[in-house]
Amino acid sequence: MGLIQFDEAQFLDMAQEEMRKEAKARLDQVENEFVFWDVNKLCEKTCMSRSFVFNTFFWLPDFPKKKVGGKWLMSPKKVAAYLETWLDKQP
Repeated sequence: MGLIQFDEAQFLDMAQEEMRKEAKARLDQVENEFVFWDVNKLCEKTCMSRSFVFNTFFWLPDFPKKKVGGKWLMSPKKVAAYLETWLDKQP
């Protein structure tokens, strides 16, 4: 039976590099997630113009939005779920 030899320092360097990559990926994911969207973020994330958003689904009574002060805010998760259903209903 043969023995496997490895360089412990090289192994630790590789493990640390993998941990750095994983930590960076998780931080990038957190940075890209928002708790709320405003109208501008909604348009950016859906690749839809403001006029298209307002003329097609924004004013529908079941679209998940709240006006706080003078600003419309939306939950990204609720909006994503709504838009999936909304798109399926389109002819």
